[in-house]
Amino acid sequence: MLRAGLIALVALGAMISAANADCRTIAFAIHPFQNETISTTGVSTAGSACTHRFWSGSSLRFTSGAIVSRPSNGNLNEIGALQFRYRPAAGFKGVDHYAVRVCGKGGGGAGCSTISYAISVQ
Repeated sequence: MLRAGLIALVALGAMISAANADCRTIAFAIHPFQNETISTTGVSTAGSACTHRFWSGSSLRFTSGAIVSRPSNGNLNEIGALQFRYRPAAGFKGVDHYAVRVCGKGGGGAGCSTISYAISVQ
C-alpha cells in the first residue's frame, strides 16, 4: 500500500512539473509603421518551447514575418504564417537571444518592426 501511494505521489509530481513547464514573455505594443526595434524578455521553464504569434486586428494587418537572427543555444523556426517557435537546446540553462521582423500596415501607414528576444532558460 505504501509503495502504491509513493508511486502515485511521484506520478502526481511529474504531472504538476509538466503542467508548470512553459514559456512566458513580457507583452509589448507593436507599431510597424514606426519601423521600430522592440526588446523583450521571457522565461522558459523546464526547457519549454516559446511560440510567438502575430495576429492582425481591425487597425493593424500583419503582412509578413522573417527570422532576423537565430539563437546560439537552440532552434528558431517559422512554423506558420507569422508564427515562430524557439526551442532551447537539450540541457541548456542560461539566456539565449534571437530576433524576428514583422511587417504590416494600418492607420499609421506601413512598415516593419524588429523584435529582439532574450529568453532565460531555467
